[in-house]
Amino acid sequence: MLLKVLAAVAGLGVLLLAVLGSPDRSLGRSPEVIGEREMVRISGPNGKTLEVLAMVDTGASASSLDTRLARDLGFDLAAAPRVTVASALGREQRPVVDSAIRLAGRSFVAKATVNNRSKRETPVLLGRQDVQGLQVAVGKRLLTRPDAAVAPSALRILFAKAPAIDPVSMMALLPLAALLIVLLRVVVGLNTLGTFSPVLLALAYAQSGLLLGVPLTLVLFALGFVVQPALRRLHLPRVARLGVLIGVVTTGLIAAQLWLGSAGLSDSWGMTLPVVVTSIITERLWEQWDLEGARAAAVGAVLTMGTAVLVALLLLTPYVRHLAEAVPLQLAAVCAVWAVLVGTYRGLRLSELFRFAPAARAQGGVR
Repeated sequence: MLLKVLAAVAGLGVLLLAVLGSPDRSLGRSPEVIGEREMVRISGPNGKTLEVLAMVDTGASASSLDTRLARDLGFDLAAAPRVTVASALGREQRPVVDSAIRLAGRSFVAKATVNNRSKRETPVLLGRQDVQGLQVAVGKRLLTRPDAAVAPSALRILFAKAPAIDPVSMMALLPLAALLIVLLRVVVGLNTLGTFSPVLLALAYAQSGLLLGVPLTLVLFALGFVVQPALRRLHLPRVARLGVLIGVVTTGLIAAQLWLGSAGLSDSWGMTLPVVVTSIITERLWEQWDLEGARAAAVGAVLTMGTAVLVALLLLTPYVRHLAEAVPLQLAAVCAVWAVLVGTYRGLRLSELFRFAPAARAQGGVR
């Protein structure tokens, strides 16, 4: 039995190393295919280089840069030549700069207009004249790195500002995420606030990124705890408490969406955090706080969010993304079979082995 547990833990360790290492792999496409959003490396006239997210828009003829980005790169916009550009606001004069850009292992010089893109998702727009010879995969994002036509690592994607999983691939990855949860609960003995709530949080983190998703989750938990005393005084039934929590969480999400929209990050929000699941997690935090204290509640919240981050890393691993796009049906079926096999395990969990180890040693000493 111990050997089975150790073997399962060793397999989980290999999985973690593969996810965290996340070796760069092509996603099964030719090097000429890029996504609608890609990371590019752009250089200024003084040699300063920045890596930013770019929108690939074949509907636009020319490229454009954000004014602040152009100044950060060292372009003298006052002395730059100007062209007349027609937009929804009318015709206006815009500076034009020659910027060196590296995309998917290719280097080129783009003649880009400079305008205010602070309200847009990306500070760089690449028009069709600068992506000639490249195919744009509709609905796909972050398929390449600036230096090569291979996918970025899972960890790098999680800290980017754009979702990388399209809806079809996300559905195919759900059974894999569920399999990981089954393994963690049945073999390792990891308990979270809700059985599959980390999976839904992971999908949100995979779409919005850690820098946005984790702080917002903490804010929503805090909002739930703020209204907790009032709900207790009202002696509401559970369904009413959940209804109030859903309203509070939704209010927080709408406020965050409006603030992000004013900051130009509305498109990078991706899929919103699961409202109902976040509300249920918050209520279970209350219950654990009442029954076991603040420390146990904090540990439960950390384990839940940590598991969600681990699942998100797994889903964003380049090879896993490729499997979800290439063989989604087979991937779902294999994960279901493996969930059955893992579920047949009846031995002690890893956490139980550690918990009972002192008693076993004491019993051995008595004999």
